[in-house]
Amino acid sequence: MIDNHLSWKYHIDYIAVKISKIVGVISRLRHFVPFCTLRCIYQSLILPYLTYGLTAWGQAAKAHLNKLLLLQKRALRLMYFLNPRTHAIPFFISSKILPIHQLYFEAVLHSMYDVSNNSAPKDISEKFVKTSLIHSYNTRAASSGKYHIQFSRLNQQQNSFSCFGAKAWNCLPSQVCNQPKMAFKKSIRKALLAALEGEEDYIEAPNLLSKINLYFT
Repeated sequence: MIDNHLSWKYHIDYIAVKISKIVGVISRLRHFVPFCTLRCIYQSLILPYLTYGLTAWGQAAKAHLNKLLLLQKRALRLMYFLNPRTHAIPFFISSKILPIHQLYFEAVLHSMYDVSNNSAPKDISEKFVKTSLIHSYNTRAASSGKYHIQFSRLNQQQNSFSCFGAKAWNCLPSQVCNQPKMAFKKSIRKALLAALEGEEDYIEAPNLLSKINLYFT
C-alpha cells in the first residue's frame, strides 16, 4: 500500500492489524500445543506478512517499524510464557527468529545475491553497477566484484534499495558471496543472529553493516 510520501505508514499499519490477529491466536493456542507448533504458526502466518515486499518498505521510519517489532516481541513472549517486560532478544536468538530490521537486511542480501549471479529481474539488476565498470584502473573493490555506491546527500536516496543493497553486499567477504545459494543464506542467517548476541537494544539496518563486517572478519 503506497502513500504519496512513500512513508509506508499505511502498509505497515495494515499488516500490523493482520499480525495482531494471529498473535491473538497464538495467545489462545499456547496452552494446548507445544512450542514447535507455535513456531510453525509464526513462520507460516506471521512471517509472510513481514517479508512480502520487504526490500521496498524495510527502510521505513523507526516509529513505523517499531509497531511490527512490538508484535514480534509479544508473539515470542507468549510462545515462551514470558512476563510482558522480559527482554526478548535472547528468545529471538534461541528460536532463530529475526527481528524486523534483521529480516530487512537478510531480504536485501538475498536479492543482491540474485543480482550478483544475474538471476534477478532486469529492472532490479539495472540499478546496480560493478565498480570495475566505473573506472579502468584496478582497485581492491573493483577486483572483488563490489558495487559502485552513488553519493547522495539525501537520506531517502541513501536508504533506497539501490544504495543500501550495494553497501550491504560490499561489506561481505568474497568467500561468502561466492557460496552456493543455500550455503549463502545459512551464513547470512547465522551472522545476523550472532549480531544480536550481547545487545541490549535492537540494531537498525544501517548499523548492521559494521556488525556483519566484523562477524566475517
